[in-house]
Amino acid sequence: MGDEAAPPIIIPTNYGRIDEFDDISEDWIQYTERLNHYFIANNIESMEKQRAILLSACGKKTYKLMRNLSAPQKPGEKTYDDIVKLVTDHQNPKSSSIVQRCKFNSRSRQPNESVSQFVAELRQISEYCDYKATLDDMLRDRLVCGIKEDRIQRRLLAEPGLTFKKAMEVATAMEMAAKNAHDLQVQEPKQVHKVTIRNEECYRCGGSHNATDCKWKDAKCYVCDKKGHLAKKCRNKGKQNAKEKPKFKQQTQQGKVYPKQRPTKTHFVEEDSDDMEDTYTMYQLEGKKRKPYLVSVKLNNTEINMEIDTGASVSVISQETCKQVFGSDNSLEKSACSLRTYTGEKIDVLGKRNVTVIYNSQSVDLPITVVKGTGPSLMGRDWLHKLQLNWKSIFKIDQLSHNQEPEKDKELQDLLRKYPQVFKEGLGTLKGTKARIYVDNDATPKYFKARPVPYALKEKIEKELDRLEKGGNIEKVEFSEWAAPIVPIVKPDKSVRICGDYKVTINQVSKLDNYPIPKTDDLYATLSGGQAFSKLDLSQAYQQIVLDEESRKYVTINTHKGLYQYNRLPFGVSSAPGIFQRTMENLLQGILRVVVRETTFLSLEVQRVNI
Repeated sequence: MGDEAAPPIIIPTNYGRIDEFDDISEDWIQYTERLNHYFIANNIESMEKQRAILLSACGKKTYKLMRNLSAPQKPGEKTYDDIVKLVTDHQNPKSSSIVQRCKFNSRSRQPNESVSQFVAELRQISEYCDYKATLDDMLRDRLVCGIKEDRIQRRLLAEPGLTFKKAMEVATAMEMAAKNAHDLQVQEPKQVHKVTIRNEECYRCGGSHNATDCKWKDAKCYVCDKKGHLAKKCRNKGKQNAKEKPKFKQQTQQGKVYPKQRPTKTHFVEEDSDDMEDTYTMYQLEGKKRKPYLVSVKLNNTEINMEIDTGASVSVISQETCKQVFGSDNSLEKSACSLRTYTGEKIDVLGKRNVTVIYNSQSVDLPITVVKGTGPSLMGRDWLHKLQLNWKSIFKIDQLSHNQEPEKDKELQDLLRKYPQVFKEGLGTLKGTKARIYVDNDATPKYFKARPVPYALKEKIEKELDRLEKGGNIEKVEFSEWAAPIVPIVKPDKSVRICGDYKVTINQVSKLDNYPIPKTDDLYATLSGGQAFSKLDLSQAYQQIVLDEESRKYVTINTHKGLYQYNRLPFGVSSAPGIFQRTMENLLQGILRVVVRETTFLSLEVQRVNI
């Protein structure tokens, strides 16, 4: 017996490790989930032992919290489940499903956020939304509406019987295809046995070619007035003023004197190359300055006008325009191209960067060069090769602008300068008056839930709500006793007008303003004898009148983004036509031969005039 070997000592092995709970870096629910997995991995089934591990591993700060929550009992006197529930109720109180759903429905894909990351964020927000069996449908809808990329959105909307799983597959596949295509396009071939050849500089123009082959060998210098070179290579440049303008002689034909020809403003873009193909100039031959061909594009969601310049190889914006487009984001890459005037003076290039260009339904990422100063924005050949411009529309606008009479154009500009507040952008405000909606004090408030909106209109409705809120027409509120659902109306330009369905709320209990609206016969009688008429149709007419503070609660609307309260007289209120008619007639009373009908003014002239 003495020689019998002793049994081996078995040392238990623990799998994993439980750190102290830190509410800054980890959520309590996540901590308890890890703790339960630790118990399973190490076969810890005793509730007393689980409680002891929790109390000893949670840390001083958390243990103190458990003591405070358990008082007058001690944490060790409670069960493991009771302790976990106490801390859970304290650290993670149950959130309102309404608030969480509002966050869910307002969450959109952020710039540089992948589809997978966007969906992961949606799943996290939906944890307390209580969607239950409809979760996949809600995730599908939010993915389609919040993807913020037209190409993918159109593809998803065209998919019949779209499910969340299918939407994820399509969106991620299109995202990956776009990324792979971009990677293939930006790959540059490696240089093999590169040989650098240094060409002699041409003394006529400064290019890298033989002077005998220079296309400027017959050009006339503006400095010395001799042929054979450009001003920038003139040897007499230091002796004379190189910036002196060239003189042009008057030409006569059949006794008629033509005005002096002067060069127009020239945009000369020269890249680092061995030719001068990007140099060009233009001259006015009849003394009339032709307006440039302009095209309106969006850069970084900022609309600007660019001058079409087929002589420039790159597109250019000024430093001032760059600040308007990119704001505080002034990061620029170094540019290898140089900009020069026709006479050779160099323009300072600050750098270049890529920008998303939106023209009509086209969206293209293109490079833009930024220069010092405040000059015009130029659309060069690099953009013209990528964008399909509507040349018919551009030439039509240019033709209309050239056909305007100079006197009328000057008169118009004088009016615009004299009354800048009248013609400025944005919604006007009628001063000195406020509209009021009269409701009996014993009227019962009516609250209606938001109606579901078509997926195709959801983004347009959100943009219109943002526009109204930014302009001060509406403001967001957390609570209201009154709430009307909205009715989106699609306008001819495909934009959306939002109207409250007030026939189910305020229109049932408000006192109707019965101010008479003129009949058609009354208008004809007032305007009889006229030969020329002027018509003014106000934009967003009702909303140019401010509501008094007491009336604003009655016109609250309930949308899928929450509650909004109107600060101005909205469309859909039964008293709005009478209020507006009375206000306008009081404003225009005493002015002869002027009539008002709702949002339209008509005036006449007895004698025909040009208006």
